[in-house]
Amino acid sequence: MKTILKMAAVFLLAAPVMAHADDAKQVLDRHVAGMKKGDLEAVMADYADNAVVITPHGIAPGQKAASSVDVFPGKSNARKLFSVLTDKNHVGGNRSMETRYEDRGNDVTAMYWRQNRGTPQDVSGVDIFVIRDGKIAFQDVTVDASPH
Repeated sequence: MKTILKMAAVFLLAAPVMAHADDAKQVLDRHVAGMKKGDLEAVMADYADNAVVITPHGIAPGQKAASSVDVFPGKSNARKLFSVLTDKNHVGGNRSMETRYEDRGNDVTAMYWRQNRGTPQDVSGVDIFVIRDGKIAFQDVTVDASPH
């Protein structure tokens, strides 16, 4: 009987972690699908109103650098970034995007990505997401410095 209770306790304790992994995967799958389609509204639908996105400096024009990164506080500022990343000049690279997720616990998921594999525009990186209550609360974008 103790073994059954212990197994039930482990399952119940693990359930929120498993739910997080599924929730994060669903949110990120929608995010990537929106990026690949160039659908700004679909991309923005999964961001919290108070989301913060941090990127390497220069991805979106007109942003002020903060220690070589750009900070987009709030959904309306994140929209400025993603309006650039979903435009006609970027959607081709987005369509080629390959992704892999890694659950880091505590609402944190790493998304490893690569675009334009095998071309001169080949680029990859890792985005760290904090996803709470089904919404992206935080995203840190890192682009790999070394060419493939």
